This record gives sequence, structure tokens and C-alpha cells, in this order.
Amino acid sequence: MITKRVIDTLYKKYKRLPESPDCLDMPLLFEASAHHNVSIDMEGPVDSLIIRSVDPHSPFHRIPLEKINAIVPFEEWVAIVMHSSIVFLNRTSSKVSVHIRPNRPSVLERIKGVFSKG
Repeated sequence: MITKRVIDTLYKKYKRLPESPDCLDMPLLFEASAHHNVSIDMEGPVDSLIIRSVDPHSPFHRIPLEKINAIVPFEEWVAIVMHSSIVFLNRTSSKVSVHIRPNRPSVLERIKGVFSKG
């Protein structure tokens, strides 16, 4: 089961991009390809991962490979981890789930908030 704690761990563990997109575990994506019709487009201006089970108007339909931090397997899902979001592809159906990281206030904004409350 993917919990908030698991999601937080994914963001923390995979906070940096790999040395190259070649370091990503692409075979994991193609395991889910039967339900999501995943492909790599290397003919555009930027090499991209295309997930055809996601609406073409969604920003998660075409993901530049250079923005993917990791591809992580789970029992029922495959996670595509990026800096501020994670796309979960179900291995047994065409379900897709997206987690978008909430925007945290900066240190300066938190300090201003403390003094404006008083």
C-alpha cells in the first residue's frame, strides 16, 4: 500500500536527477505497458516518455526523460518520481494516480508568518 509516508520517502530518497536518463530502470515501465501503452519518443526536440493511458491534454501524458528522478517498483504500482510529482501506473489495469507535492513556504515566509500573527 502506498501511504503518505511512502510518498514522502520517495521524494526524499530520489530528490536528485540520475547522471543520465540511461540510468533509469526503463524495463519496469514496459512491464506496465500492456495497460498504459508506454513508449519513448526520441524524435522530438527532447526525449520523452509518453503514457497513452493519460489524457493527451494532461502534463503527465508526455514527460521529458531529463525530468524523471527515478522509476520505482511496488507490488501493484510502478512510480515515476519527479521533483514535484509522482505518477503511479497500476501494473494490472489502466489506473493512473498522480501525487503533486504541496508547495512549502520558504523560511522567510514562515518567519513573516510568525510575526504577522502577533
